[in-house]
Amino acid sequence: MKKKTIASITTPIGEGGIGVIQVSGPDSLRIVNTVFKGKKLKDLRNAESKRIYYGDICLNGTAVDEVIVNVLREKDSFTGEDLVEVNCHGGIRAVKKTLECVVAAGAKEVHWKELANRSLTNNKIDLIQEEALLEIPKAKTKLCVKVLLDQYNGALSSFIQKIIEEVEYCENAKAPVEHINGKSGHYHDKKLSFDSAQDDVTLSGVEVLSTLKSLSIKLRKLLATAVFGCAITTPQKLIITGKPNAGKSTLINALLKEDRSITHKEPGTTRDAVDELISINGMPFTIIDTAGIRETDHEVERLGVQESKKQLRQADKIIIVFDNSKPAEREDNELIEFIEKLDLHKADKSHKVSIFPVINKADLPCKLNLSALIGDTFKPICQISALNGDGISTLEENLIFEFKEFIKYTPERPIIFTRRQQEFLSKALYSSEQCIKPAEETKNDSNLLNDIKQNLLDCIVGSIL
Repeated sequence: MKKKTIASITTPIGEGGIGVIQVSGPDSLRIVNTVFKGKKLKDLRNAESKRIYYGDICLNGTAVDEVIVNVLREKDSFTGEDLVEVNCHGGIRAVKKTLECVVAAGAKEVHWKELANRSLTNNKIDLIQEEALLEIPKAKTKLCVKVLLDQYNGALSSFIQKIIEEVEYCENAKAPVEHINGKSGHYHDKKLSFDSAQDDVTLSGVEVLSTLKSLSIKLRKLLATAVFGCAITTPQKLIITGKPNAGKSTLINALLKEDRSITHKEPGTTRDAVDELISINGMPFTIIDTAGIRETDHEVERLGVQESKKQLRQADKIIIVFDNSKPAEREDNELIEFIEKLDLHKADKSHKVSIFPVINKADLPCKLNLSALIGDTFKPICQISALNGDGISTLEENLIFEFKEFIKYTPERPIIFTRRQQEFLSKALYSSEQCIKPAEETKNDSNLLNDIKQNLLDCIVGSIL
């Protein structure tokens, strides 16, 4: 069935210099030509690919806006079909009115994500690249943009495709199965026929065993990137907790480098969980300032304590703030007991929740015996003065320590950045490791070994298609 021509606004709605509307599909040139009056080019259907044209968008003969039109024929378009990019003025009225004209001429208005889906459907990109494309507009930091652009340009896809080739082809294979485009790294046909591949390729047991061991090492190293990649696309929840008036709100202001939370000498000032986005060396975190945890008869404060406990159960990282100027109190013990009872392994088993004890007000005389309070349960302990900013940089280094290897980012490095990718590749790793021992015992059973290879391919290919 002939595809519908679609149109979407691909720039943010609001005041700006330029607004962009992309029209993609078999009738894109005809539809835009209906409402576009070029200053020189009279018929847009005769336009050259990768050329821009100046003119007006008109409705019933009246100019709606001055525009510059960029024409990309099917072979040059990222969607894999004829695409016309209409660049109009960036005001809300101009952009929406231009879109209305294009839709009235026959295009279907869609969300911009449908354009990315067209790229996937037309084999211009694979699923990993589509996921990267959809994440780029939501990127929180420059580091996140760098990583995602590399994955969109094929860093992770190419790495996985090399693994597939390593499994599919061994040194003494009789003939390669040409389902991979070596130039672009894209599959010619997503409906791969592995049965036909088995007729063309003969593998020895030694080769399969060697491939399995090599594959396991590569997959394990690749999966180690997931904690970093998933943390930049889905910022970790960083919870700040502690007894009332320990300095939690002052600490969050120090990390934000601005006064966001209200601070007061009276305990219990924070009643609601206040969340903000922060960046530490390019790593984004959703930082949440919670009410102190303590028994109280005050109804509003009691609700705040319940919310704090809820947030702690959902945390990725927890900062426990202790007051250096006071001896340990009942609230401190109640908080430690509550945290010790938490399941510190995330429900999806992706990583363990990290605990960071912080001794605040270190500039005041010490009255707190923290070792008697927590022993060796949580380390490292960081001493700070949130009010003066002392020790904050050390605390920040501790918070991003697990990402240290990745923050000095190497361009074009393959990074796993979604849970879906992590799950598929984890299954592939599990399958490869489960198969190593049987492969060692059945080196001469080529049918069984090829079945093993087939199962691995199913897992790995699933991550990219």
